[in-house]
Amino acid sequence: MSSVLKKPPYLQVAIDVTDLSKGVKIANNVAVSEYVIIEAGTPLIKSSGMTSVKVLSQMFPNNIVFADMKTMDVGSLEAEIAILSGAKITSVLGAADDGTIAEAAKRARELGGESQVDMISVSNPLARAKEVNALGVKLIGLHAGIDQQLGKKMRGVDFLPLIREIKAELPGIMISVAGGIKPDEASKLVEAGADVVVAGSAIVGSRDPREATMEFLRKMGISKS
Repeated sequence: MSSVLKKPPYLQVAIDVTDLSKGVKIANNVAVSEYVIIEAGTPLIKSSGMTSVKVLSQMFPNNIVFADMKTMDVGSLEAEIAILSGAKITSVLGAADDGTIAEAAKRARELGGESQVDMISVSNPLARAKEVNALGVKLIGLHAGIDQQLGKKMRGVDFLPLIREIKAELPGIMISVAGGIKPDEASKLVEAGADVVVAGSAIVGSRDPREATMEFLRKMGISKS
């Protein structure tokens, strides 16, 4: 069990924009509950640097901020950079070396945070989940990336059987699911065992991000408080 995600399920809003002021505006609209995780998406971090994480964590102290670092090497250093910038969770790729993953998890915990292992493009997520769990990882992400959604027509809801399988074999691990998820699918993912449902375009690209966030929360059985 994660020391950061104490009362799942959570809704994570992926702010995958390249303009920080736009990202802050989106965050202001979606931070309607402490059960909303604000994600500084990879495009935002790459365009605005760790300033994006610092600003979001300072402006929204009641929300967990997730830094989507997608670390592939120097796990300890990048975890430290993310957590000291205000993030509570940072991501490291499942394709990374075991040492990178272990050091990221260790350093994040030392600083009061958590690392999530992103299984994007990992060929056998169940086997890798077992391996990283043995390294001390408490949180994994099942992730259908945008290019996978467009090319292979993969989506987060396709992970339903895998969520159940991982939870059956690794009941202590927490699972985040991302990839074109719609509100009606969020409830199914939670029922299957997802601890975090990640929504991007369904909220950020909607006409009313606040109402879209509320709809996700309702479908997930999460109150506004």
